[in-house]
Amino acid sequence: MKQLVTIIVAVLAYPVLYGQSTAELFKNRNYPALAKLEDKGDTLTPEEFYMVGYAFFQLEKDEKAVAYYDKAIAKGFDNGPIHFYKSLSLTYLKKYKEALTEIDLAIEKEPNNQEYMNQKGLIYQNQGLEDKALDYFDEATRLPNIMGEPFFWVAYIYHGKQDLEKALKLYYLAAQKIPKDSRYYVNTLLCIGQLEYTYTQNYQKSAAAYAEAVSLRPEDYGNYPKLIKAYNAAKEYTKADVVFEEMKAAYKRKELPKTDMEQKFTAIDEYEYNKQKLTVYKSFEDPKKILDVLYKVYLFNKTGDKAARKFTVEKTIQVAKGFKYVLCEITENEHLTYPYGWKTDIVTLENLKEAVNQILDGKLQKTATSK
Repeated sequence: MKQLVTIIVAVLAYPVLYGQSTAELFKNRNYPALAKLEDKGDTLTPEEFYMVGYAFFQLEKDEKAVAYYDKAIAKGFDNGPIHFYKSLSLTYLKKYKEALTEIDLAIEKEPNNQEYMNQKGLIYQNQGLEDKALDYFDEATRLPNIMGEPFFWVAYIYHGKQDLEKALKLYYLAAQKIPKDSRYYVNTLLCIGQLEYTYTQNYQKSAAAYAEAVSLRPEDYGNYPKLIKAYNAAKEYTKADVVFEEMKAAYKRKELPKTDMEQKFTAIDEYEYNKQKLTVYKSFEDPKKILDVLYKVYLFNKTGDKAARKFTVEKTIQVAKGFKYVLCEITENEHLTYPYGWKTDIVTLENLKEAVNQILDGKLQKTATSK
């Protein structure tokens, strides 16, 4: 009897669960619940087939998404969005020829839709056909702007072609066209920061772009070292120190990426000596015992693919009026100490770079060696 009542209740509730509630499930983005409607077979309405297909798309089950889009189209639900989303699923499945057919159908129905034209560019880009992709991204920028994304891709492709002056100009245009809540806006800022740092060497502009990116994505700690290096290159050392302290606090909360947590250091500066790159790293750990390292400085070889020399700032035994930290060098077989140190916990980047340069100039000679 209990089983019979359950069946009756289920049958009576069926229209509520699978009829009127379908639109609400879609509106509320309850994709797992929508996906369960596949049990209803071919009794779904054309629009419900589309909603179930979209749910499978969001659940990254693109084969099923395409199957349900096809059912919706076969039943007469035939518009721009369904062909657009079918194209997206086919793109993720790497069925590019079919994806192009679908996006062309979407564009045919809505020829002024910027998002559809952008998707056509992405299909070609996913195949490595950058010039073909550029044609459609460029065309998308001339349509009514609803998303701004194609402006980023146009700049990005020129960036890849090493037309850096044009790329930078186009990134600034993209920053004006892309909504600030879009991930492509942050990506645009990061590209501006990179080019202003490496290409124009306008470190103030680089720092401004990175600072905005960090403010919009404060949880993405991978961008913090870029900002720190830009501030230090611009000689805004206090601002760089503030950002480093934010990273250090995140390290103590164990919120940094796994690599940073394991290495316990982050890059804070880059500069050149006789056309060789040096990178300065600072520890998230406060040195507590002798030989604990506060800074590491790597001098790379001329090809930039291997560290030629490694310098460290290490804690030492402090005697009256003596050094609290000393400058050292680590070789394959030796640990060298130089007559240069700091009597307090304040070891400035400027001072450290000056000391390393004196060693490289031959003005500072080692005073102690250990194996």
